[in-house]
Amino acid sequence: MPEYTKDKIADTLMRLLANKSLDKITVKLLVSECGISRQSFYYYFQDILDVTQWLIRKKTNELLQKSLKQEDPRDIVSLYVDFAYDNKEMIGRLLDSRHREFIEHALMDSFRSYIQKLVLFRSPETPLYISDLESTLNFCTYGLTGMLLEHIGKKQGNRELLVQQMNRLLGRVLKKTVSDTGPLSLTDVSTI
Repeated sequence: MPEYTKDKIADTLMRLLANKSLDKITVKLLVSECGISRQSFYYYFQDILDVTQWLIRKKTNELLQKSLKQEDPRDIVSLYVDFAYDNKEMIGRLLDSRHREFIEHALMDSFRSYIQKLVLFRSPETPLYISDLESTLNFCTYGLTGMLLEHIGKKQGNRELLVQQMNRLLGRVLKKTVSDTGPLSLTDVSTI
Protein backbone atom coordinates (compact mmCIF):
# COMPACT_ATOMS: atom_id res chain seq x y z
CA MET A 1 0.00 0.00 0.00
CA PRO A 2 2.78 2.55 0.74
CA GLU A 3 4.25 2.16 -2.76
CA TYR A 4 0.79 2.61 -4.26
CA THR A 5 0.31 5.90 -2.40
CA LYS A 6 3.79 7.13 -3.30
CA ASP A 7 3.18 6.21 -6.94
CA LYS A 8 -0.19 7.97 -6.87
CA ILE A 9 1.40 11.15 -5.50
CA ALA A 10 4.21 10.99 -8.07
CA ASP A 11 1.80 10.28 -10.95
CA THR A 12 -0.31 13.26 -9.90
CA LEU A 13 2.80 15.45 -9.84
CA MET A 14 3.66 14.27 -13.37
CA ARG A 15 0.15 15.12 -14.54
CA LEU A 16 0.36 18.59 -12.97
CA LEU A 17 3.77 19.18 -14.57
CA ALA A 18 2.12 18.81 -17.98
CA ASN A 19 0.52 22.23 -17.42
CA LYS A 20 2.38 23.96 -14.58
CA SER A 21 5.89 24.86 -13.57
CA LEU A 22 7.26 22.94 -10.60
CA ASP A 23 7.60 26.25 -8.76
CA LYS A 24 3.81 26.77 -9.05
CA ILE A 25 2.86 23.36 -7.63
CA THR A 26 2.14 23.40 -3.91
CA VAL A 27 1.53 20.59 -1.43
CA LYS A 28 -2.03 21.88 -1.08
CA LEU A 29 -2.64 21.60 -4.83
CA LEU A 30 -0.97 18.20 -5.06
CA VAL A 31 -2.96 16.61 -2.21
CA SER A 32 -6.18 18.11 -3.55
CA GLU A 33 -5.56 16.71 -7.04
CA CYS A 34 -4.39 13.40 -5.59
CA GLY A 35 -7.37 13.03 -3.26
CA ILE A 36 -5.33 12.40 -0.12
CA SER A 37 -4.81 14.28 3.14
CA ARG A 38 -1.82 16.50 3.88
CA GLN A 39 -0.99 14.10 6.69
CA SER A 40 -0.76 11.23 4.19
CA PHE A 41 1.46 13.32 1.96
CA TYR A 42 3.83 14.21 4.79
CA TYR A 43 3.97 10.57 5.89
CA TYR A 44 5.73 9.75 2.61
CA PHE A 45 7.41 12.99 1.54
CA GLN A 46 8.88 16.10 3.15
CA ASP A 47 7.91 18.52 0.40
CA ILE A 48 7.38 18.90 -3.36
CA LEU A 49 11.09 18.61 -4.08
CA ASP A 50 11.20 15.32 -2.17
CA VAL A 51 8.42 13.93 -4.42
CA THR A 52 10.24 15.27 -7.46
CA GLN A 53 13.50 13.61 -6.42
CA TRP A 54 11.74 10.32 -5.73
CA LEU A 55 9.93 10.47 -9.08
CA ILE A 56 13.10 11.24 -11.03
CA ARG A 57 15.09 8.51 -9.30
CA LYS A 58 12.30 6.03 -9.98
CA LYS A 59 11.97 6.96 -13.66
CA THR A 60 15.70 7.07 -14.33
CA ASN A 61 16.22 3.77 -12.49
CA GLU A 62 13.49 2.15 -14.61
CA LEU A 63 15.21 3.55 -17.68
CA LEU A 64 18.59 2.24 -16.54
CA GLN A 65 17.17 -1.24 -15.88
CA LYS A 66 15.58 -1.33 -19.35
CA SER A 67 18.81 -0.16 -20.96
CA LEU A 68 20.86 -2.87 -19.26
CA LYS A 69 18.59 -5.55 -20.76
CA GLN A 70 19.22 -4.35 -24.32
CA GLU A 71 21.93 -5.96 -26.44
CA ASP A 72 22.30 -3.37 -29.19
CA PRO A 73 23.86 -0.06 -28.04
CA ARG A 74 21.72 1.74 -30.63
CA ASP A 75 18.56 0.45 -28.93
CA ILE A 76 19.90 1.67 -25.60
CA VAL A 77 20.59 5.18 -26.84
CA SER A 78 17.16 5.12 -28.47
CA LEU A 79 15.58 4.31 -25.07
CA TYR A 80 17.13 7.43 -23.54
CA VAL A 81 16.14 9.63 -26.47
CA ASP A 82 12.57 8.26 -26.51
CA PHE A 83 12.29 8.79 -22.74
CA ALA A 84 13.40 12.41 -23.12
CA TYR A 85 11.03 13.09 -26.02
CA ASP A 86 8.09 11.30 -24.36
CA ASN A 87 8.62 13.36 -21.20
CA LYS A 88 9.68 16.54 -22.97
CA GLU A 89 7.12 18.85 -21.33
CA MET A 90 7.76 17.49 -17.85
CA ILE A 91 11.55 17.72 -18.27
CA GLY A 92 11.21 21.24 -19.64
CA ARG A 93 9.07 22.38 -16.72
CA LEU A 94 11.46 20.79 -14.24
CA LEU A 95 14.44 22.45 -15.91
CA ASP A 96 12.66 25.81 -15.87
CA SER A 97 12.28 25.56 -12.10
CA ARG A 98 14.71 26.63 -9.43
CA HIS A 99 15.68 22.94 -9.12
CA ARG A 100 17.31 22.73 -12.54
CA GLU A 101 20.66 21.57 -11.17
CA PHE A 102 19.10 18.58 -9.41
CA ILE A 103 17.20 17.56 -12.56
CA GLU A 104 20.34 17.73 -14.69
CA HIS A 105 22.30 15.68 -12.15
CA ALA A 106 19.60 13.00 -12.00
CA LEU A 107 19.72 12.59 -15.78
CA MET A 108 23.51 12.58 -15.77
CA ASP A 109 23.62 9.96 -13.01
CA SER A 110 21.45 7.65 -15.11
CA PHE A 111 23.63 8.12 -18.22
CA ARG A 112 26.78 7.65 -16.18
CA SER A 113 25.52 4.40 -14.64
CA TYR A 114 24.61 3.07 -18.06
CA ILE A 115 27.96 4.01 -19.64
CA GLN A 116 29.88 2.59 -16.69
CA LYS A 117 28.03 -0.70 -16.91
CA LEU A 118 28.42 -0.73 -20.67
CA VAL A 119 32.19 -0.44 -20.37
CA LEU A 120 32.69 -2.72 -17.37
CA PHE A 121 30.14 -5.46 -17.84
CA ARG A 122 29.73 -5.74 -21.57
CA SER A 123 33.50 -5.74 -22.08
CA PRO A 124 35.04 -7.06 -18.85
CA GLU A 125 38.28 -8.00 -20.61
CA THR A 126 38.75 -4.48 -21.92
CA PRO A 127 42.01 -2.93 -20.73
CA LEU A 128 41.43 0.48 -19.15
CA TYR A 129 43.10 2.58 -16.46
CA ILE A 130 40.82 3.80 -13.70
CA SER A 131 41.68 7.46 -14.37
CA ASP A 132 40.84 7.00 -18.05
CA LEU A 133 37.55 5.34 -17.15
CA GLU A 134 36.65 8.22 -14.84
CA SER A 135 37.49 10.82 -17.50
CA THR A 136 35.61 8.89 -20.18
CA LEU A 137 32.55 8.56 -17.95
CA ASN A 138 32.57 12.29 -17.21
CA PHE A 139 33.11 13.26 -20.85
CA CYS A 140 30.37 10.99 -22.19
CA THR A 141 27.93 11.78 -19.38
CA TYR A 142 28.15 15.56 -19.73
CA GLY A 143 28.26 15.42 -23.51
CA LEU A 144 25.32 13.08 -24.01
CA THR A 145 23.15 14.77 -21.38
CA GLY A 146 23.89 18.18 -22.89
CA MET A 147 23.10 16.98 -26.41
CA LEU A 148 19.86 15.39 -25.27
CA LEU A 149 18.65 18.41 -23.30
CA GLU A 150 19.54 20.82 -26.08
CA HIS A 151 17.87 18.66 -28.71
CA ILE A 152 14.56 18.19 -26.88
CA GLY A 153 14.44 21.95 -26.32
CA LYS A 154 14.21 22.51 -30.07
CA LYS A 155 10.82 22.67 -31.69
CA GLN A 156 11.77 20.48 -34.66
CA GLY A 157 14.17 17.94 -33.17
CA ASN A 158 14.85 14.78 -35.17
CA ARG A 159 14.86 11.76 -32.85
CA GLU A 160 16.46 9.36 -35.29
CA LEU A 161 19.26 11.75 -36.18
CA LEU A 162 19.97 12.34 -32.49
CA VAL A 163 20.09 8.58 -31.81
CA GLN A 164 22.52 8.10 -34.71
CA GLN A 165 24.77 10.96 -33.59
CA MET A 166 24.84 9.97 -29.93
CA ASN A 167 25.46 6.33 -30.75
CA ARG A 168 28.26 7.16 -33.17
CA LEU A 169 29.95 9.55 -30.73
CA LEU A 170 29.65 7.20 -27.77
CA GLY A 171 31.03 4.30 -29.80
CA ARG A 172 33.98 6.31 -31.07
CA VAL A 173 34.90 7.73 -27.68
CA LEU A 174 34.72 4.35 -25.97
CA LYS A 175 36.63 2.60 -28.75
CA LYS A 176 39.36 5.26 -28.74
CA THR A 177 39.64 5.24 -24.96
CA VAL A 178 39.94 1.46 -24.83
CA SER A 179 42.52 1.29 -27.61
CA ASP A 180 44.75 3.98 -26.06
CA THR A 181 44.81 2.84 -22.43
CA GLY A 182 46.11 0.16 -20.14
CA PRO A 183 44.62 -2.43 -17.80
CA LEU A 184 41.86 -1.89 -15.24
CA SER A 185 41.73 -4.27 -12.30
CA LEU A 186 38.47 -5.26 -10.65
CA THR A 187 39.66 -3.74 -7.36
CA ASP A 188 39.95 -0.38 -9.11
CA VAL A 189 36.30 -0.57 -10.22
CA SER A 190 35.00 -0.37 -6.65
CA THR A 191 36.38 3.17 -6.33
CA ILE A 192 34.26 4.55 -9.16
